[in-house]
Amino acid sequence: MQAIEKIRNLYQVARDYFYFGDEVFVCQERYEPVVLLGIITLILDGKELIYGSYGSGKTTSSERLSSFIKGLPLEFLQATTIFGHPEQTEEKIKATLDLAALQKEGQEIVRWRVVPYAPVVIIDEINRLPVGKQSMLLNEVDRNIWNWRGETIIFKEQKAFFATINYQDLGTTQIIPPLLDRFDVAVETTRLHPIRKRLVRRGIDDSILSHKTLAARMLNFILSHNRTEQAEVVEAYINQISTEFKEQIEKRFSEQGISIKIPRKEEMQEIKEEIENISVSEDVELFLDYLGQEVYCQKSLQKDFSRCGDCHYKNFACADLYSISHRAEQSLFHYAKALAWINGESKVSLEHLQAIFPYVLWHRTSLSDERMAKTRDMEKETGDRFYAVYEILQDVKKRWEEHRNYQIDAYMALKKEDTKTILSLAERIDHPFFKALAREI
Repeated sequence: MQAIEKIRNLYQVARDYFYFGDEVFVCQERYEPVVLLGIITLILDGKELIYGSYGSGKTTSSERLSSFIKGLPLEFLQATTIFGHPEQTEEKIKATLDLAALQKEGQEIVRWRVVPYAPVVIIDEINRLPVGKQSMLLNEVDRNIWNWRGETIIFKEQKAFFATINYQDLGTTQIIPPLLDRFDVAVETTRLHPIRKRLVRRGIDDSILSHKTLAARMLNFILSHNRTEQAEVVEAYINQISTEFKEQIEKRFSEQGISIKIPRKEEMQEIKEEIENISVSEDVELFLDYLGQEVYCQKSLQKDFSRCGDCHYKNFACADLYSISHRAEQSLFHYAKALAWINGESKVSLEHLQAIFPYVLWHRTSLSDERMAKTRDMEKETGDRFYAVYEILQDVKKRWEEHRNYQIDAYMALKKEDTKTILSLAERIDHPFFKALAREI
């Protein structure tokens, strides 16, 4: 079985057994976005936010998907989940001091908690962490580098991060923008199909992912080998357990008449390399160049939506969308390539880009009050912010399609150092992209 067939088969099984949401993601085929992007996140060792109301399956779906794809007992993932609450501390998450060594010898020996070693980190209700305590996760989420009391543990490989967010209530806080920007994509759990709702009421059987004894053994091993210099030993142990437990999961499904093959560590690395080697079409590059210039404020380096009313470019994306960060563009490429790979394509097309872009952008950019007010009263099957970003991108695409050939002409003129043509295009076409090229002359 080819790697792509294995992953597509795992998607089908995960959708049918572990998550019963009814959200829709369309790109050449119809997908369930929570499952699809969750699997891509686990393949790429990316970072994903999951928004939704209480009891909508945010945390449980993350745990089940992670157990399924990474080959870890469900109880192990549940034991390593970080719970967001005001009293959460670095010591509870990262490490503690060896009290025996401190009392007997006066030595400060750091003993790491289980969380840093987990191949997947799940943060439940991250928006219940106070703003001041969110900063302690920035380095860990971004680089998988863990610091505590002068000790640093650096893992060779990245790990997947999932964080769930409940909609605003009295106990929640705003997530700081630098932390939001570190999450590659964000999805929402929404309504359930009536028949699937019935299945949820009866309870989802995830015993096929369960192994309490093995989870306890893993936790005991990690906590008895939790010195900084023992990190590689623990990593090797977890990789071995993962390989063995994937075999058990395959066997359990086989007993139910379902054939699956979960890629092992080496094959998963090969899949990541195949995805990375997917090329990007010229239209994708052209569109991103065009969009990037349209988002910039033409009045100031620091954007202020209150100044957009009398701006010459008030009908462009810059009046509605605050920014597109460099991290967002990197996330966009990674996930668009993965989507193209899953669809069996060798190149990222504009269709892949348009499908994934709202999921990459909606959680980490600010939107104007005017755009949000316009979107709020519309009937839709997504959240207001997601739909607003989707509409903005569609509007930009329409403008780009009108200007695409002129954009190519401008690049050809730039290559030939034909400044006259560039200045002529900038004068005739009233768009920030062409003005930006002319400014360099």
